[in-house]
Amino acid sequence: MKITHLYIAVAIAALGTTSCVDLDRYPLEELSDKSFWRSPDDAEKAVSNLYTSLPYWDVDGAINSDDAVHGIKWAAGNISKGVYDPQDFGWKGNYAAIRKANIVLSKVDLIPNYDGEKKNRVLGQAYFFRAFQYFDLIRSYGDVPYVDKPLSLSDQEGIVRTPREEVYGKVMQDFDKAIEYLPKSWSASEYGRVTKGAALAMKARAALYYGKWDVAAESAKKVMDLNEYNLYDEQNTGKYQELFWEKADGCKEFILVKQFKEAENSWYLIGWEAFPTKGWGGINPTQSLVDAFEDIEGAPIAKSTLYDPKKPFENRDPRLEVNVLHHGETLYGVTINVAPLKSAAPTGIGQHGDATATGYYQQKWLDPSIDPSSKGWDMGKDAVVIRYAEVLLTYAEAKNELSPLDDEAFKAVNAVRKRVGMPELQKTDASKPTYCGTQDDLRQRIRNEWRVEFALEGGKRQWDIRRWGIAKKVLNEPFLGLKYKLVDSPDAKEGDGGKICILYEGENVKLTGSKYEDHNYVYPIPQEERDLNPALTQNQGYPN
Repeated sequence: MKITHLYIAVAIAALGTTSCVDLDRYPLEELSDKSFWRSPDDAEKAVSNLYTSLPYWDVDGAINSDDAVHGIKWAAGNISKGVYDPQDFGWKGNYAAIRKANIVLSKVDLIPNYDGEKKNRVLGQAYFFRAFQYFDLIRSYGDVPYVDKPLSLSDQEGIVRTPREEVYGKVMQDFDKAIEYLPKSWSASEYGRVTKGAALAMKARAALYYGKWDVAAESAKKVMDLNEYNLYDEQNTGKYQELFWEKADGCKEFILVKQFKEAENSWYLIGWEAFPTKGWGGINPTQSLVDAFEDIEGAPIAKSTLYDPKKPFENRDPRLEVNVLHHGETLYGVTINVAPLKSAAPTGIGQHGDATATGYYQQKWLDPSIDPSSKGWDMGKDAVVIRYAEVLLTYAEAKNELSPLDDEAFKAVNAVRKRVGMPELQKTDASKPTYCGTQDDLRQRIRNEWRVEFALEGGKRQWDIRRWGIAKKVLNEPFLGLKYKLVDSPDAKEGDGGKICILYEGENVKLTGSKYEDHNYVYPIPQEERDLNPALTQNQGYPN
């Protein structure tokens, strides 16, 4: 049974003015020390308010990588097109959360006789959220203003950007404090709160992003040694797809989630992402993503003896079927037909403005127990911020970088593969397609594992291709969909102009793709913030 606790909005007294720099773009707010911060319950309410800042899957984020394009054409943002306009960016949400964390950290000592474990847990949560938000900021923008206390109006004037390396150091310090103060687990009624494992896992994520292999490996290993988490369907009983359905909420693979509850705070995941009965295709996987899934013997399809390009979904990594809804599949009572013909409406390529652009629809979140025409717009699926598979792949990647072909790296990546029945990567038998004879062999296989295990899970691929330094290559290439050809046939259906479609032969659908230059490694500093504060400089490569 899913247990949902309420994130209680904190009573606040607004000063009624705004800052000239306006880091969080909200009126500066203070909690009255006379009416608040008088009891432990006040601290609990204040820190609970931080949970509203937890991100849910940025479900459209996959289009900012080479994994997908947006089928709902009007909804595609500029980043997916390679347009990095300073007017499009903002960080007010980050700094609003940071301000809340700073208020908790600065005010909690006002509470009389408040010490011990309960106070530490409040502090641990506040440190976690401050670290999490600053990591998101430096990953996105590089150097950013750093504040560790609630600022008055005069304090904010002329504030400048702090070097990214310095902010990163403070992020690590905050994560360490969170790790020290947070418990390994909470009671069932407090499910969803940040734990020691979540802080360690997020610290590992931040360290991995900047190539701090030793810190990433150490932090990931500590998560593993907590013995609090395990992979869903670890023994490969054929339930992997359920990991992305509502029935998996609360499972041991989920280290940190943002909770949702039907009819209270739903997030419309199915109705937006893929609505096969209408042919809506929120996220359309690219051919590049489809091709990333190995054959069942563990061979990349370019080297496979099993792969048949005319039957591309046979003999493949089972995760391909979990992620990609393709021609011939039936879901919600509709059989998908992606042919670019009127008879294939509404699911065919180009049959309306929201139909698939690549010939594929995403499937990962399509819970068959939920009717997208009703509950799909009002579902209670929790959004997973961190899951245990990420910890294992972090450990594998970092260990291989520290010690090429390390046995522990193989063990960690193979745990992720084994739970879906994929053969283990190994370094002893060069005759098998799973052989990794060099550090780079294993590096590339681990990178591919990141891609297929976390396919279409928001922006994860976007950040991976940046940190690996391959974004310029993969984003500037044309994006492709499936192959098809139209041929004349007496069997053509009415309205199809005498044509039938042969899929998986002919030419690939070719799409515009994206654009990426070296300076796009970080986003531009938001223009609205620079307008408010001329002391904020712009990142190199963007217009001043």
